[in-house]
Amino acid sequence: MYGTEVAWCRCTGCGVEAELPARETDGVAVPCPDCAGSMAQEWTWEVAA
Repeated sequence: MYGTEVAWCRCTGCGVEAELPARETDGVAVPCPDCAGSMAQEWTWEVAA
């Protein structure tokens, strides 16, 4: 199950943006779905319950 924190990420190669589960992706190299770049976390927030 996903945590309650969400991370806003952007690809370092092509600039595509995505919301990802922060706890599951923190410290992990997440590949971009559109190119050979990797997603870089820009900020996180907690979702309301």
